[in-house]
Amino acid sequence: MKKLYLLLSFILLAIFMPSVMPNAVVFASEKVNLAEGAKSALLYDKRSGSIVFEKNMDKHLPIASMTKLASLMLIFDAMDRGEFDESTLIRVSHHSAKTEGSSAFLDEGSDYKAGDLIMSVIVCSANDSTVALAEKVAGTEDEFVKRMNTKVKEMGLKDTSFMNCTGLPAIDHYSSAHDIAKIYEKICDNKIYKKYSTIWMTELVHPSGRKTDIVNTNRLIRTYEGCDSGKTGFTSDAGYCLSASATRGVMRLIGVVIGEKDSKTRFNEMADMFNYGFSNYENKVVLSKDQPLGEREVVSSKQKVVKFYPEHDLVKFIRKGEDIKYSLEYRFEKLKAPLKSGEVIGKLFVLDDKNIVTDEMPLVVREDVQKIKLKDILVKIFKKI
Repeated sequence: MKKLYLLLSFILLAIFMPSVMPNAVVFASEKVNLAEGAKSALLYDKRSGSIVFEKNMDKHLPIASMTKLASLMLIFDAMDRGEFDESTLIRVSHHSAKTEGSSAFLDEGSDYKAGDLIMSVIVCSANDSTVALAEKVAGTEDEFVKRMNTKVKEMGLKDTSFMNCTGLPAIDHYSSAHDIAKIYEKICDNKIYKKYSTIWMTELVHPSGRKTDIVNTNRLIRTYEGCDSGKTGFTSDAGYCLSASATRGVMRLIGVVIGEKDSKTRFNEMADMFNYGFSNYENKVVLSKDQPLGEREVVSSKQKVVKFYPEHDLVKFIRKGEDIKYSLEYRFEKLKAPLKSGEVIGKLFVLDDKNIVTDEMPLVVREDVQKIKLKDILVKIFKKI
């Protein structure tokens, strides 16, 4: 009886234990020489969540200024709620102005536009600007950090603990390549983040008129084709860290390396991971939203049948040259006119070669279907006479 109980417990644990990346497929089962100098690394396809390569992706490690990705996530959330915008003036406190590490050299007691502070966080990883923004959002850095930890828990990230908003060394301040990738994914398409993330060099003009040169810490935006953003980090404990994304065609890869020995290595190894991904994998359009899948009879309609389409493109992340074996099944509502273009009329199920459902999406019509009128019926009758 005891053995049966243990067996049932293991079965239930296997069924209900959440995966680290829901719906993710791990491709790199063969040995590949990537991120050899990193303590932890991850490369995956943003659209599908499919993992191309991983190395100790759940390991707890110091992450230095990649912490600011989570800080920006909360800052953007506050802006989305309408609490402030880029033109809002933020006063720099003594605490923020005296924050150690990378800095925009803010003047204590001066008022800066939120947009300028955000720019300096994204481009040059300014600690003082990060703390000033944190105080704007939550009143104090401590309260802001509490919200950071609450937010990552809500996201289901279990390998992260923050003790400050900047990434300065602290006991129990850590994350993982997996968690950082998911935080980065959360903000990388934010319009404000995108606006500043590709700036290479600029300057911050202080209220006093003094100017500070700002240089992007992520050199891949200049040296790697398709790199659209990223966040660096360095402390003696964390080593050299980087999270970044790159796009070619319809494929966008997200990568993270933690604990590299020097700055050159982190950029080179990230570029190698991207090269491996783009060279060996592709996002293939299996079904196009513009290609009809068939026709369906419509009751009480003038044209009797209507073509139906997948609501959106079905794109599969695959190894280059790999054949995709699949079949389609449909579930329809009873169709009765009138119908509007874009209206959902059923559901599409995509099955693999083992008849397991891998994808599902609504089926829609792409044209208006008019209801037949009495005069239309009479015209048809007289034509037959």
